[in-house]
Amino acid sequence: RQGLKAMLVGSIASLGNHYVITLEAMNAQTGDAIGREQAEAENKEQVLHALGEAAMKLREKLGESLQSIQKFDARIEQATTSSLEAFKAFSLGVEQQLKGKYLEAIPFLKRATEIDPNFALAYARMASMYYNSRQYDLAAEASQKAFELRDRVSERERLYISAGYYDNVTGELEKYLETLDLWKRTYPRDASPHNNLAVKYNELGLFDKALEAAPEAIRLNPSSASGYSLLAAAFLGLNRFDEAKEIIGQAQAQKLETTAMRRILYRIAFVQGDATTMKQQIEWVNGKPDEYVAQGWQAESAAFSGQLRKAREFSNRAFELAERRDLKEVAAQIAVGGAMRDALFGDCTQVKEQTAKALGISQRPLTMVNAGNALATCGEFSQTQTIIGDLTKRFPKDTILNKVLLPLVQARIELHRGNPAQAIHLLETTRPYEGYARFQIAYLRGQSYLNQQSGADAAAEFQKILDHGGWQSTSPLYSLAHLGRARAAALSGDTARARQAYQDFFALWKDADPDIPRLQEARREYEKLK
Repeated sequence: RQGLKAMLVGSIASLGNHYVITLEAMNAQTGDAIGREQAEAENKEQVLHALGEAAMKLREKLGESLQSIQKFDARIEQATTSSLEAFKAFSLGVEQQLKGKYLEAIPFLKRATEIDPNFALAYARMASMYYNSRQYDLAAEASQKAFELRDRVSERERLYISAGYYDNVTGELEKYLETLDLWKRTYPRDASPHNNLAVKYNELGLFDKALEAAPEAIRLNPSSASGYSLLAAAFLGLNRFDEAKEIIGQAQAQKLETTAMRRILYRIAFVQGDATTMKQQIEWVNGKPDEYVAQGWQAESAAFSGQLRKAREFSNRAFELAERRDLKEVAAQIAVGGAMRDALFGDCTQVKEQTAKALGISQRPLTMVNAGNALATCGEFSQTQTIIGDLTKRFPKDTILNKVLLPLVQARIELHRGNPAQAIHLLETTRPYEGYARFQIAYLRGQSYLNQQSGADAAAEFQKILDHGGWQSTSPLYSLAHLGRARAAALSGDTARARQAYQDFFALWKDADPDIPRLQEARREYEKLK
């Protein structure tokens, strides 16, 4: 069914204190044996060593050249671990990973590294699980440890570890992508590099590229939930909602369910006004280790509609749930996300308190940059400049940080100081990876053009947001883009278009808190149009 030509099967049988390891290569079409190898281990501690010896001999029997074996081989007890117990824990962690249960995988992988502190691949896998659960500081620590042990592993594992190091530790995007490209060319039957490329392309907003990588990940490993989630996310980013739902349906038919799939279904239902389906996704997540995410979804939906007080309630609940799970960095991101939302709406009363709470928990780039954005929006330039200086010094090679996130903060400062031309200039460096920040750069560029009295240019930026709702369909920037478009039309003298755009904004914010500064400004502007 999966188009396999051959498959490897094995068994371990105990004979008193001894163990017999059998490896057999089978013709996947006929079931006939192609090759067979046996080895014996004197005790449990020698099982993995014997397995490695048997595997190497079988590869030679099957026709692999000695040169190839020497190039791509590493003793199994070195490439993985000499401990059977550590390997069992590792395998249980990988099993949870394939199901998309990243938080559940971490304890098993952590246990594997506790049993064998030199288990490089377990550290690398653990880094991926931390990354997927937004614990970036711990991901960096695990990737660093794996990288220090990389000389112990096989060529394939070394590529995996190096890719994680460039992504999680140094942030060198080009090196990361180059390593993944080398990995997929060297091991064309390995799904992992295609999967990781799809992850990164989706993050960068390069959904067309993700649409190429994700199907390959599924083809090469159809039993992994991740590929389906990534393909559905790419379809969502391209506003192809029916295809996103179809892919998730295919995964669910195989009993593959992940929170990422549920988030996609929630966002599609939100766009389509399907409250019942939204509720179903929330109920599915409730009670699971990452249930805080459902509170985050509802916070975004409330903010989209201008319901700031309700959004804060959901965010506070999400923060509590993350803290209860000891997910400190996740809690910090939730706190700073609330600060950014308040600043966006023009309510700076709690921003300093929220950013201080977040920075007291985490000093990772994403938390610090978002704190800088919120503080800059509220005119707190001194603290923002301190954050910029610290991040520039600590992470000089981080591509996204230095080419996208820090220029975004600096542009906010310049706009607030009345220098829109300089803000626009700073944002030029972000263009290759602008999609990473989703709507933030287009929105800030649009605001800068408004400040420059360039109505047509501003309108084009706000329209970018409205044309790409699938990128982040619950973002309040989508609602505020209607307000930006109204202001751009008014600036260009198109009163009819301006009036319609204001009305579109008011329709989206019909249940908004009446005291939100942005809403009050919009109402005053609309009255002047009349």
